[in-house]
Amino acid sequence: MNGGTPVAGLGINSVTNSTGYGFAVSQFQNGIQYNPSALYAATLNPGVAPQPGTLSAAPAWGPQFRDPDGGRPSRVNQWNIALQRQITRDTTIEAAYVGNRGVWEEARGLASINAISPTRLQALGLDLTNPATRSLLTSQICSTAAVNAGFKLPYASFPCTASVAQSLRPFPEYNDGLAEWFDPLGNSWYDSLQMKFTKRFSHGLDVTSSFTYQKELCLGSNGCAGINDAFNRSENKGLTPTSTPFISVTAFTYRIPKFTSNRLVRQLVGGWTAGGIMRYASGSLIGVAASRTNLNTWTFNTNTRFNRVPGVPLFLENPNCQCINPNSNQQILNPAAWSDTPTGTWGQGSAYYNDYRWQHQISENMNFGRTFQIREKMALSIRAEFFNVFNRVYLPTPSATNPLATATFNPSGVPTGGFGYITNANGIGGQRNGQLVARFQF
Repeated sequence: MNGGTPVAGLGINSVTNSTGYGFAVSQFQNGIQYNPSALYAATLNPGVAPQPGTLSAAPAWGPQFRDPDGGRPSRVNQWNIALQRQITRDTTIEAAYVGNRGVWEEARGLASINAISPTRLQALGLDLTNPATRSLLTSQICSTAAVNAGFKLPYASFPCTASVAQSLRPFPEYNDGLAEWFDPLGNSWYDSLQMKFTKRFSHGLDVTSSFTYQKELCLGSNGCAGINDAFNRSENKGLTPTSTPFISVTAFTYRIPKFTSNRLVRQLVGGWTAGGIMRYASGSLIGVAASRTNLNTWTFNTNTRFNRVPGVPLFLENPNCQCINPNSNQQILNPAAWSDTPTGTWGQGSAYYNDYRWQHQISENMNFGRTFQIREKMALSIRAEFFNVFNRVYLPTPSATNPLATATFNPSGVPTGGFGYITNANGIGGQRNGQLVARFQF
């Protein structure tokens, strides 16, 4: 099973046509029928190769790599240590360390089985930093440059129009990466400090407040960041894309007491209830841009990323300054903080950095209301609810896909593209809003 979907079957590129509409090409009881002469000369494995003289992507139901350890249950160790203290009769405080470690989690991308490894290139004396090597790898296998360099067809029916790089792949007959399934190569790490303050209802006040400081890391497991270099797995360990190191949530309810003995004043002023839920969290991560040197052109491995320039600020404006106007030529992200990976080399940076985040995630909602008891079985409830009560503006995450992109503007001077460009400027949401609810019971 993969994500709840059963995956099973037998892949074959049949060289026999059906005898008629609605008739199967073959039946399992008759075995696999194929013509060995139609397969390329390198192997006689039944039905796993494209037609002679061609390349193809492996069909989804065809040649795929099933990890020998596939189906092995992942192992997750969880633990916590907690302390709790009662401060007064109605208030308590507690703190806990919570952690877990996950291994053998299903991973995608850590086994690039049809890519050219650095070891393979080194054995052939090829250096990707050399322009001549890159030109040679993109040359056709039957070209003069390839023949003079000593490269030959990997098998007799390999097409001459294919590149030298294609001929060096572990499975040169396929021009895609070949799918791998059920690789138990992923790992995850989680550590957090979790604190909670509780004041049980007394004197009209009820408060619950929690604070979490956490660190979430992963390597290849589902939901983890894209792989940078499959042949150096340890370098792919990094922050989980949904990592939120700081989260604070406070919920409160307060009932206004009836101060005086005057019945009219007590009915008008006392008995009102005010409450709210306030949530403050770190901003969402901004992903590091993919390299523009396209290293995967020559290796068929995953592409690499930009490198971070040490000591250069990532932002030209504080994302939380409430001073950003997306309709001006104001630049937010700093392109000077990034340098593209030199051609033919792998970047050393991470997919995400803790200090490369967008605006804080803030949710501030409040309400107040009152229930008026008219008779024993008759009551009127009035409640007002406000969302984003302090009218904070939330901007879309700016474009961070290419630090080398030149900013573009429309005739009115409004940005339309470039590094740090905030899309959908006219659809910015988060404005304060509220609603009034009345309920009559009888």
